[in-house]
Amino acid sequence: MGWSQMGLNRRPFGLTADTDAYVASPPAEAAMQTLRTAFDRREGFALVDGVAGVGKTFTVLSWLERLERSVPRVWLPNTHSSRPADLLQAILFDLNEPYQGLAEQELRLAVTNRLLDALRNGQPLVIVIDEAQHLGAAALEELRLLSNVDSRFGKGLFAVLIGQPGLRESLKQPAYEAFAQRVTTRLELTSLADAESRDYLDQHIRRAGGKLERVLTEEAVDLLIANGNGLPRRLSLIAGLAFDIALAGEADGVDVEVVLEALEQLGFAPPAEETIPLVKAKLPVVKPKSGRRRSA
Repeated sequence: MGWSQMGLNRRPFGLTADTDAYVASPPAEAAMQTLRTAFDRREGFALVDGVAGVGKTFTVLSWLERLERSVPRVWLPNTHSSRPADLLQAILFDLNEPYQGLAEQELRLAVTNRLLDALRNGQPLVIVIDEAQHLGAAALEELRLLSNVDSRFGKGLFAVLIGQPGLRESLKQPAYEAFAQRVTTRLELTSLADAESRDYLDQHIRRAGGKLERVLTEEAVDLLIANGNGLPRRLSLIAGLAFDIALAGEADGVDVEVVLEALEQLGFAPPAEETIPLVKAKLPVVKPKSGRRRSA
């Protein structure tokens, strides 16, 4: 038995950053448009923050994938840079440039040279830094100084900082004041509304060749939404495990009991009864049993 038993051609939910699986939700689309505008204006720095699991990294990478191929880019997924040299080395490494055994000023000149090359080619060097809350004040100051490389056509650097909500608060501290003045675009990626969560589930299932109403009961959808908290990563985690459980049990779809089992395995507390009246009306008060077939 395989995914075809549910009318699918592949697993519908995953947790990897596959930009081909981008879902055009209203929060993500608003963020993408804001980044496009900031980039077109060559504004220098953009900050994208939001709670864990809301899709910050995925949205920014999807925006990055849609840039013209001629735009040079650097992707730093996890940079703990307290010193300027650490940040400069990480940038050169991603650009496939020599980065070892160089003094800090040599590193700086090497990065500056790439910025000047980008300006000559009419495009800024785009640097995306994930988990940017781990950057120290000295590293951020280095970024600010690099943004001084510009011309009448714009800056040679466009940097996107992705971080937890605390990063925005950190930038209010005196040590970050000079850098904070350069961050002209600040956007918070918000969680999905219930209708948007349903659409998120629907789009993923359609891309896997199926139909939401065919593979998920309405009560299962309600339970997923109630526990997803509007967070794409959490929705994918719960739904992905629920589909795996259904597949292992040779079921032809996912019902409430399968979702409950997925929640139990993940250690997520069930929602309050008043938030899921349909589930309460249809569920017997018994422990869900693994691999139960969906009723006809």
